[in-house]
Amino acid sequence: MNVSRETGDIGEQTASDFLRSKGYEIIERNHYTSHAELDLIALSPERDAVVFVEVKTRAREVAEKFGRPASSVGPKKQKNLIFAAEGYMKEYPELFVGRSVRIDVIEIYLEDGAPPRVHHIRSAVTAKNGYNRRGRRR
Repeated sequence: MNVSRETGDIGEQTASDFLRSKGYEIIERNHYTSHAELDLIALSPERDAVVFVEVKTRAREVAEKFGRPASSVGPKKQKNLIFAAEGYMKEYPELFVGRSVRIDVIEIYLEDGAPPRVHHIRSAVTAKNGYNRRGRRR
């Protein structure tokens, strides 16, 4: 396994554990579509929202050089996440009855000898970020 994949796996497990500790129910991990991978799909603690979660993990020294992990969720990635989420909604419509939907980003910062730091950005990808619900630029 390569270092990048190992880092991603650590980040996804950390994010999953973090969400569970906050009362979220993890529905699925690593759901692949033709547009993107959905890292985590969860129900909110109130069970009134389905949350698609993009997990971005960086070592401290990489974050210092290239910026925060969420900065890598640019317009193309946002568009792909929207399309992937819409595809999931079409595949499992019963899950979305009476529930809202949002796309969050969880940043994981890794540093040797320290527990991972987690930063949860709720509703990080929305139409107001510059995309309509079809993922097309306004």
